[in-house]
Amino acid sequence: MNLMLSAKNELALLIVLFVLSACSSVNKTATSGHFSTVLIDAGHGGKDSGGTSGLHNPLFIREKDVTLDTARRVQAILKRAGLHTVMVRDGDYFVELDNRVALANRLGSGTVLVSIHYNATGSAAPKGVQTFFWHANSHGLATRIQSRVVEATGETNVGVTRRRLRLTRNPEIPCVLCECAYLTNPNELVKVADSNYRQKIAEGIAAGILEQYRIGDSGTSPVPEIWAPLSRAQDGRSF
Repeated sequence: MNLMLSAKNELALLIVLFVLSACSSVNKTATSGHFSTVLIDAGHGGKDSGGTSGLHNPLFIREKDVTLDTARRVQAILKRAGLHTVMVRDGDYFVELDNRVALANRLGSGTVLVSIHYNATGSAAPKGVQTFFWHANSHGLATRIQSRVVEATGETNVGVTRRRLRLTRNPEIPCVLCECAYLTNPNELVKVADSNYRQKIAEGIAAGILEQYRIGDSGTSPVPEIWAPLSRAQDGRSF
C-alpha cells in the first residue's frame, strides 16, 4: 500500500513538474523577440520627396533625404549588434508602397518592419516624436522605439498611436512607422539638419529594436487585435 501511494505521489510530482516546465517554456517564448531580420524602410524617395521644411524656413530639407540617412545609420548599428538587415531602398529612388508591403511579406516570419519618416504640417507649432502601429503584435515594438527615441533626443513624446496605414496594417509581419521629428518646426528643423542629431535618432530607433529583440513584449501593456480592411491608396494615406 505504501509503495502504491509512493508511486502515485511520484507520478503526481512528475506531472506538476511537467506542467510548470511547460508554462515556463511558454512564458519564455512569449517574451522573446522572435525575429532575426529587420526590414528598414526609408520613407518616400525618388519622385516622392515626402514632407519638406518649407520655403519659409532658412534651411530647406526634404524628408526623403533625412529618412535615408537615418535608415542607413540604424542599419549600421543593428549590423554591429549582429542582426540581419534589409533596406527597402538604399538610394534616391521610389519604391511603391504595395511593393514595400510585398517585400515584407516575402521575408515573412522572423522579420520586423520599421518605417522611418519625418513629419511636416502647414503650421510651425507641432513638434515631437510619434510612432504608429496597427497590429497587436507590433505594439511592443512601437512602444520601445517611441520610448527610446524620446529618451535619446529629449523631444516631446507625442505617443504611440494605433492607425491603419499601408505600412502598419498591410504587412503580415510586425510593423511600425516612426515619425522622428517635425521638419516644419523651426527648432526641430535645426536639429535634424545636424548629422549628430540624426545619429541620436538612429540610436534611439536601434535601441528600441534591440530591446524588443532581447525581451519581446515583456513589460509592455498588451492590446487587443482589431480587424480592419487593408489600407488602400484611395484611402488618402501616402505611407
